[in-house]
Amino acid sequence: MDLKTEGARKLLAYWDGQKGDGRLPATADLDLVDLAPILSKMVIYEHDGNDFTVRFFGTEMVRRLGVDLTGTKTSIFIDQPFGKLIIDHLTQVIDGPAMQTLEYHSQTNEGPVLEIEHIMLPWANEKGEAQCVLSHVTRTSGEDATLTLKLEESFIGLINLQTVSL
Repeated sequence: MDLKTEGARKLLAYWDGQKGDGRLPATADLDLVDLAPILSKMVIYEHDGNDFTVRFFGTEMVRRLGVDLTGTKTSIFIDQPFGKLIIDHLTQVIDGPAMQTLEYHSQTNEGPVLEIEHIMLPWANEKGEAQCVLSHVTRTSGEDATLTLKLEESFIGLINLQTVSL
């Protein structure tokens, strides 16, 4: 996978190290302390039937969006363009299982458009089935760290998508 950001590369390296010789790493082996340097830009989703629950929403994500989505079901965003896109991609990551990277443009509240890199990696439950998705989201353009986004209105368009089946 062609990754632009250090955070995405760190998450992929951690995922690969936890996976060992297996197909997917186990959620039982997940230690968020190991991911402390990139945790603020991470989101952890848990698949529960036909929906996903946000189990962790990093502090940088909260600051950028102005809301903590921890505990939120993704289905509440199904009518939003970005919500549908994320749900579709999360489903592909779980069903594949697969890993994905997305690059997209997002409109900030302050005006400038940011380019965002988003990686999604599946983790297995005790039965070895894909159950959780760990993701890292960071901007690859724009220097102003104070820029904020409107969750329901920020997504402009997908630039690039890479999917690797596992």
